[in-house]
Amino acid sequence: MSHAQSRLEVITEPDAFLALKDEWDRLWVEANGHHNQAFRFCWLAWNHVANPRGQRLRCITYRENGRLTLVWPLVSYRRGIWRVLNTLTPGTVEQSSMLVADGPAAAEAIAQAWHAATRLCGADVFFLPFVRAGTTLHDLASAHKGLIEEKQSISSAALLRNEVDWTTLCKSLNRKPGIRERRLGRQGELDIRMLDLPDGEYQQSVDWILSYKRDWAARVDKRGPWLYSTAYRDFLVGLLESAGGEPLARIFVVELDKKVIASAMLGIGKGCHYYMIGSFVPEMKQFSPGTILNEFVIRWCLERRMDIDFGIGTEEFKAYWSRGNVKRTSSFQIANTLWGKVYFQSKDAARAVSGIRSTKGSDTAGAQPALPREAVQESETPPVESRG
Repeated sequence: MSHAQSRLEVITEPDAFLALKDEWDRLWVEANGHHNQAFRFCWLAWNHVANPRGQRLRCITYRENGRLTLVWPLVSYRRGIWRVLNTLTPGTVEQSSMLVADGPAAAEAIAQAWHAATRLCGADVFFLPFVRAGTTLHDLASAHKGLIEEKQSISSAALLRNEVDWTTLCKSLNRKPGIRERRLGRQGELDIRMLDLPDGEYQQSVDWILSYKRDWAARVDKRGPWLYSTAYRDFLVGLLESAGGEPLARIFVVELDKKVIASAMLGIGKGCHYYMIGSFVPEMKQFSPGTILNEFVIRWCLERRMDIDFGIGTEEFKAYWSRGNVKRTSSFQIANTLWGKVYFQSKDAARAVSGIRSTKGSDTAGAQPALPREAVQESETPPVESRG
């Protein structure tokens, strides 16, 4: 579809997707793009996760006078007899957004991209997770006549770039920096740092984080499929490698007597970094190594005048460091066609039947009812578990 001086395109071939790299990189820099909007993030997600799963590329681009001004990478896949459209991710929590250049043409570009997603991609069902309230994309999704469900959650961020210095920030939080660090330091030789390794040597560090994260997930019964995925592990390693440029992620560690006891991974953006995943040795919990590392990472970001996005979730440390800077997000489920409505009707019918069978099969008065929609939707889309 085209207008005077503008061009809208849905890219479906990986070679054409790869050919966008230089223009995409330029747009990401100019638009102060988020970590998950970078070309390499999306390319790695496609190659390691989406493509091996059999998903099909639906990358929407918009140009003004030949210049790339918007990119929105989506994927399409089959869910039974229905065609589903979703955002391109590595299978974890990612906030949905379009990478778009600022300016008077931005609103038109976003509107055209929305038209392409809902009219030109052939989808019956559209899943759009974690869209920030107040954005044009949120408004468009909320107004779609086929909207089935809007499930709300919150994200939080620490706004650090305008802080005077670390000491001033700590005073505003009534925090005495370094207390936990000094306490831990009395147990042995303490070292807290960012790893700077050659390409090809990050696998062990990623495996350490995922191993202890899996142990934690088993203890609290939060087993996300991504934690056990070799594809996701390789995706993380790819982010850490420079590939001839700057890495899109960094690993930070706490070592005691030269043994790692806590580690965290930070996604690198242009105006804001992103807390991805962290874990620690549970036997050292009394010394708060995770808290010590969080403090180090946040100070590292502040000294570089970068905000840090903690992502989706209400964990205590996110609320503390964000100081109330939370944003509402919505996850949308949209019936994009009449056939798409049948998809949701079939799910409702299946739940109703399941509830009847559950009630009849129980010998007690406390039989469990059918699960509400929000409890079962986790299986409706590729896994989007919290990584924090």
